[in-house]
Amino acid sequence: MIYLELHQALKKAFEQAGPVIALPELGVSISHHEFISEQAASMLPGSNRMGCTAHNVTFEEQEQAIDRKECVLDIPDYEIESNRKFQYHIIKPLSVQTADGAIIFFHGLNEKKWDKYLPWAYEIARRTGKAVLLFPIAFHIDRAPEHWSNKKEMAAIAQYRSELAGNSACSYLNAAISVRMEALPQRLFWSGLQTYSDIVQLAEMIQEGALPEISPKATLDLFGYSIGSFLSSILMMANPKGIFDQARLFCFCGGMTIDRMFPISRYIMDAQSAIAMQRRFAELLSSGFAMDEHMAHYQDCALHKGESWFKTMLRFNYFQKEREERLEVLKDRIKCYVLRDDEVAPPVEALNTLQGGYRNIPIAVQIDHYEHPYSHINPFPLTSKNAVQIDAAFRAFTRSAAAFLGRV
Repeated sequence: MIYLELHQALKKAFEQAGPVIALPELGVSISHHEFISEQAASMLPGSNRMGCTAHNVTFEEQEQAIDRKECVLDIPDYEIESNRKFQYHIIKPLSVQTADGAIIFFHGLNEKKWDKYLPWAYEIARRTGKAVLLFPIAFHIDRAPEHWSNKKEMAAIAQYRSELAGNSACSYLNAAISVRMEALPQRLFWSGLQTYSDIVQLAEMIQEGALPEISPKATLDLFGYSIGSFLSSILMMANPKGIFDQARLFCFCGGMTIDRMFPISRYIMDAQSAIAMQRRFAELLSSGFAMDEHMAHYQDCALHKGESWFKTMLRFNYFQKEREERLEVLKDRIKCYVLRDDEVAPPVEALNTLQGGYRNIPIAVQIDHYEHPYSHINPFPLTSKNAVQIDAAFRAFTRSAAAFLGRV
C-alpha cells in the first residue's frame, strides 16, 4: 500500500465512531481517549486563579488588544472548554497487547487535524512495536473551538488583516492564530506550559496503570514535528519528575530556537503576528521578563528549573551556554531529520542549535532531499503524481525515525 492509499485508509478508520478501531489489514488499532487538563486554571488568561500553587503566589492578567473587527476571537483562554477537555489518540500494533514503550507525538503550529500525521504515526508504531500517542498541543486540533476553522468567519478577518499596512500571508487558515498571537505573544509560552503540564499528568497516568494499552513501566520517547520539536526539546531538557530519564527525541523539520524558524505562511501565521511574537520575546529576554511578572516567575530557574528551559529556546544568542551544556548531556538521545529546501525550518539552523555554534555537540542531524516537490507544510503531498517518489521518501523518513526511537 503506497503512501496515498495508506493515508486514505487511516483517515477513514480514524473518523469511525467508537473508542477503539481494530484494523487487521494494517495490523494496528486506533483508540480515542478523553483527557482533562488539570493545571489550566493556574496559567491561562481568563482564569481567576492565575498563579503558582507551588509558591503560593497569584498574578494579574496581561492586557491584550484585539481589534473590534476581530472580536469574534476575543474569548478568554480559560473559557475555551475544548482546550481543557479533549481527546488524544493511540496507534498501537495489534500484535502487542500491552506496549512496553510509548512515543508521545507532537504536531506542527496551527494544525487543525491529525490527518496528515496518521501515516507517520502508523509506520513508526509498526516499525518499533511501540504505542504512538497523538497528543494535541493546547489550542490546536481537538483543543481548538470549531469556529476558528469556519471559512466564512475567518476569511472576513483575513481580509481585514490583509489591508493592514505591511501585512502579508493572510488567509482564513491562519486568521485565528494570527489575531491571538499578535494580541498576546506570550500565548506561545502559556500554551506550551499547559501542554508541558498535561504531559506530566499523562505520564503519571501511565505509571499508575490508567492506560491498559500501555505498561506502567513503559519507556517514554518523544517525536516532534516543527513547533512540536520546540516543545519536545524543552521537555527533554527539563525532564520533569524524571519522566524522560531514558527518553529519546526525534525532531522532524525542527530542532532550532524559535527565532531561527520562519513561520510566515498562509498555513501558519501572517507577517504581522510573527513579527509581533519575535519582537515581544526579544523585549522580554532583554528586560529579564520585567514586563510580565507571571512569566518571569516561571522563567526563574531557582523557582522553576524545568519550565525555565523555555527561555533558552527563544533566541539563539540568549542563554546559549546553558542550552549547549544541556544538549551536550543529551547528545546521544536526540536525532534531527530536516529537509534541504525547508524554508520554515532551515537545516542550517538545526545544525546551529543542536550541534552548537562551534559544531562541537555530536547530535545527529540528518539532512535529506526528495525527488518530488515538497515543502515544510507538505513534505509528502497527497497526489498520484510522483506517487512512487513520495512513497520512497516517506519510507526513508519513517525508517530513520523508527531506527532511532525503536532502540532500547
